[in-house]
Amino acid sequence: MNQPSGSQLDQQRNEPFILRHKYRLALLVFLAIFVAAAVYNLEYMSVQWDEMPHLYGGVLLSRGQTGEYMMTYGYYPPIFDLATTGFFSVFGVSEFSGRLVAVVFSVLAILVLFEFTKRIYGDKTALIASVFLGTMPGFFWLSRVAMIETLLIFFFTLTMFAFYTWLTKNDSRRALLFAGLALGLGVLAKYQIVVAALAMLLSIVFLARKRLKGNLGKFLLIGIIAVVVVVPWFVAIYHYNGMTKFETLQYVMSEGGQDRPAYGNRFQPLPVFYLVEMTWPFSDLPVHPITLPIFILGLCGLGLFAYRRSKQDVFFLTWFLVVYIFFTLVPNRQWRYVTPLFPILAIAATCFILFLYNNMQTWKPLQTKVRGIKYQKLASIAFIAILIGAVAYSSYSAYEMTVRDQIHIPVKESTAYLAANMTQTESAALVCSFNLLNQDMFRFYLPANMSSEQIWQYPELAVDAFTPDFDIDGFVDLCVERNVKYIILYDFGVYTQFFNTTLDYTAVRQMIFETGRFDDPEERPFWGEYYGWYGYRIFLVRFLG
Repeated sequence: MNQPSGSQLDQQRNEPFILRHKYRLALLVFLAIFVAAAVYNLEYMSVQWDEMPHLYGGVLLSRGQTGEYMMTYGYYPPIFDLATTGFFSVFGVSEFSGRLVAVVFSVLAILVLFEFTKRIYGDKTALIASVFLGTMPGFFWLSRVAMIETLLIFFFTLTMFAFYTWLTKNDSRRALLFAGLALGLGVLAKYQIVVAALAMLLSIVFLARKRLKGNLGKFLLIGIIAVVVVVPWFVAIYHYNGMTKFETLQYVMSEGGQDRPAYGNRFQPLPVFYLVEMTWPFSDLPVHPITLPIFILGLCGLGLFAYRRSKQDVFFLTWFLVVYIFFTLVPNRQWRYVTPLFPILAIAATCFILFLYNNMQTWKPLQTKVRGIKYQKLASIAFIAILIGAVAYSSYSAYEMTVRDQIHIPVKESTAYLAANMTQTESAALVCSFNLLNQDMFRFYLPANMSSEQIWQYPELAVDAFTPDFDIDGFVDLCVERNVKYIILYDFGVYTQFFNTTLDYTAVRQMIFETGRFDDPEERPFWGEYYGWYGYRIFLVRFLG
């Protein structure tokens, strides 16, 4: 660990405030830029399917509809939803205030990483690692959506920070208790964070063998504290739903949609899946959760850790390997699940760059002193060029990954029309939901005096993730039974087929209009734009009964 000596500490105390805290001030400048970029046009992007449990869940909780929340989203961990409810109470209900939760926790994650790395490797490493993390395209993209991965990164890093503090200061009861509390809250943020317990256990085995029995006993205390924090939530789930939501939770964590097995087995052999998934998951899309230069530097840094094998290096290497292997073995694979690796790769990449720089600085070529000085300057220029190049390329990739999803589907506008033109006994049916359009997105914008049951979807599952069973006669019967006034159609792609079937949206529309029971020529409202071959329009079509 790079801890300053006593004389260095005295020298630092005598420095001006700005020089003494230059790295923290530089971090604050970076965070100001990060936040400004993260909140820019934050509300414009259309809501995605995975955001709705937290946005609409926050709406239900803010209205005091706890029972409906538990029945609908009881299988999700509650921390993000509770935070969203608080932000809704302060800033009002909107996509902006809901997504602001992710922005805040991404900033907290960067701050925790800075403090953690500073304590182990020093200020310079901490600052560079923080910038690397903040400019990773996947991390920046997640900071702009109402998904729980920013909480996963924050609580995972915080838990490991507290645990490492206890591990290196074995008598620190405060760090031990805080590690248990952070782990418990982390589980309530995203259940998969439980893998941190395995990383901690192996770290004790590798780094604290001399007092193994006593340390394992203290580690048990971390588990007990985490269980005490988590148990009330699972009791609440059982109270409202019995075992039903536990079965749903198991399915979501292990399998997900019908499309997940194919997605999670795209890259073979499986041990290399996340090596590709974290950097280049799609060959035809500008999506790079971690840019290739930083990823390669990070892997080199992990190699450096394995070579040096200092206590902190072994700790970070254990953290990386446990998370990587665990999520490789889980059938449901996606780059968002391994985001706890992002801080490790940021630290490892920084350590490797500084390792090269320090070796170049200390290497003395068999030349004159003047040329030696020139060589050192060249090393400094190369170091700065690598940093600027890596950060610039990563920032541009973050821009590309973000701007790709900056599309606007007029859900809010169409919901306002539905609310103004439907009575309390009428409903509207969304035909063929998919990732960017489902019933909860409309319910999110419904006024409080309308029931969520007034918006429903057919088929029940997303057509881009599950093979749809579209029965036109059954659909018409449901429209009669639920007193439908409008069905909701949209631009999906003229002949874009649904998941694992030849059925497409054109065929569904044809079946609907051939019944002769839909469409009033006097009322054909629609919203949105069409751009030659594709569009993001929503159409309301009257059901004639």
